[in-house]
Amino acid sequence: MSEISLTASMRSNLLSLQQIAKLQDSTQLRLSTGLKVNSAIDNPSSYYTASSLNNRAEDLSALLDSMGQSVQTIKAATEGIEKAEDLLSQMKAIAEQVNTGVYVPEKSYFEKLVGANGAVVSNAEELRAAVDSGKEEICVYGKIDLGDISTSGGLELQENQKLVGVNYYGNFGTEGEEFSSISATSSADNNMINIIKTGCLVSDLSLNYENSATSGGSYLIRAENVDILVDLQNLNIKAKFDDNNISTKAAILTFSGAEINIKKNINIEVSGGNAILALENSVTNIQSDAKINIETSGQSGLGIASYKNATTNIQSGVNIKIQTSGNRAFGICARDSSLMNIEQNANINIITTGVSAYGIYNFNNAISNISGNVQILTSGNNSYGIVNADLSGNQTNISSTAQIYLNSGNSAGFYNYKDDGTKGVNIFNITSGAKIAIEKDGQAKWYEVKEDYHDVNDSGANKEITPDNIETTLNIATTSSWKTAGDVVKEQEQEKAVQAEKEAEEQANREVYQTQYNNALSQYDSLIKDSSYKGVNLLQADDLKVVFNETRSATLDVSGVDLSSDKIGMMTADWSKAKDVQNSINQIINAKNTLRSASTKLGNYYSIITTREDFTENLINVLEEGADKLTLADMNEESANMLSLQTQQQLAINSLSLASQSSQSILRLF
Repeated sequence: MSEISLTASMRSNLLSLQQIAKLQDSTQLRLSTGLKVNSAIDNPSSYYTASSLNNRAEDLSALLDSMGQSVQTIKAATEGIEKAEDLLSQMKAIAEQVNTGVYVPEKSYFEKLVGANGAVVSNAEELRAAVDSGKEEICVYGKIDLGDISTSGGLELQENQKLVGVNYYGNFGTEGEEFSSISATSSADNNMINIIKTGCLVSDLSLNYENSATSGGSYLIRAENVDILVDLQNLNIKAKFDDNNISTKAAILTFSGAEINIKKNINIEVSGGNAILALENSVTNIQSDAKINIETSGQSGLGIASYKNATTNIQSGVNIKIQTSGNRAFGICARDSSLMNIEQNANINIITTGVSAYGIYNFNNAISNISGNVQILTSGNNSYGIVNADLSGNQTNISSTAQIYLNSGNSAGFYNYKDDGTKGVNIFNITSGAKIAIEKDGQAKWYEVKEDYHDVNDSGANKEITPDNIETTLNIATTSSWKTAGDVVKEQEQEKAVQAEKEAEEQANREVYQTQYNNALSQYDSLIKDSSYKGVNLLQADDLKVVFNETRSATLDVSGVDLSSDKIGMMTADWSKAKDVQNSINQIINAKNTLRSASTKLGNYYSIITTREDFTENLINVLEEGADKLTLADMNEESANMLSLQTQQQLAINSLSLASQSSQSILRLF
């Protein structure tokens, strides 16, 4: 077969058409794929760079999914904490329905109340620093042990300084040991709290002091110096001293011209010392709103006493109960030219146990003015109700408003010692209108004094008023408006029965709510167990590892915490006593704090992971965009190219047609 010869113009046009077709094929591929680089042949550098970027983006996309699952795990845990805290709030509401007190707020609550010039203290160092620096208001938060103060001498309050417990700001008390307390020990003659400047207040505290010094001069609270005024209120005091030199040891001492106002609720338990003692021209005012309970033990331990020209004023409306045990342990005592005033409508109940343990005792030129209501029960040999002592010059004045009930066993109710020839006579005055009863063998009558009784004992013999001679000694008349001793005992028994019934009802009520509380506690643990996601429970101490990059060099370890009830101090409720309810409330408060701390921790993890999640998502977009810029075709440009190629193709075809026409014209010659 022979070759076909083409003219030069035809061959040129054919080559042009072939090139155009090839370019059209390339342009059509770009238009169909949208890529200008479809393989390494197109552009090796761009192709492999884009592949690397796309591969990293793909790896990060897989990690992005893992991050999202980690976020969901944390969300499951935080949701569990939120609902668990709701359950705790329900449990607290259940407990508070039978609680006798109110939960104690967090420390920050009281810090706002005391302000910048105050301090809220939780340990001995903070307490000492606040006192020494003169902070105006010092709130004791919790139980503080000052330790051994043998060398430091305890606390010395500054002028106008307030030392208070949390109850000073509201009813946050509990049964048993108080929330705000200070304790200390010493082997030296030191005071636990020493006040030598005026305007101080000690309030709403439980104070516990043990002093083993034998020489004396040891006091729990001591106020001294002329023109010093101190207020004491709402205190639970326990003081334990050595039994030597008891007269120079006391729970509360007013000394050397100072003045103390005792208010509201005061409970004092003293061993080896006195409860409330005024010395050397000082004044103790037990004010009208005071309710005082005193227990003393040890020889010569006194309830309330004034020595050496001191004055004690027991104001109208006061309620005092004094129990003393030990030989010569007196309920109320005035001695050494001191004054004891018991105002009208003051109510005093004195119980003394021991040899020569008197109810009210005047010694060495002392005076007692009694206008209020006094009940005295003495037991033990030679134990009298109201006594002017053998060291003479004493005076007892019982006003017309006085109501005195005495039970002195086989001893006299009133005892007026004879003149000893050195101090002057003892005087007993009972004003008409006074009401007196002296119990004997469980029986007593109330008598109203008809005429003033005035006994100046200069006869050389002791004078007694007993159940047997009261009618002949005093010009009196039986009054029917007063209850007998048997009636009083019967009423007390009835009150006890009512109280026992009330307590039984309260206990039954507590048991009902206790069951509800424990059911809620069980649901709490169930909720904590259910707060898992894909087998990971951050609320039961499971851990989670989150990977942030394809090389696994950037990670975050999410540490779980065990929030099961037993791990955070939540115990099954046993509300056999009212104080147990408060214990449950305190457990809930602490548990809530633990949950909130765990929630904050998880929130920090959540913030970190979501930040990295957003970053990774944006980085994937950056990588893919970078790859696209290397490989994507410009569709507008490619469309224009295709149109141009089609035009060129048409022109080439026309040119080829023209070239072929010259050959055809030669053929026509034949």
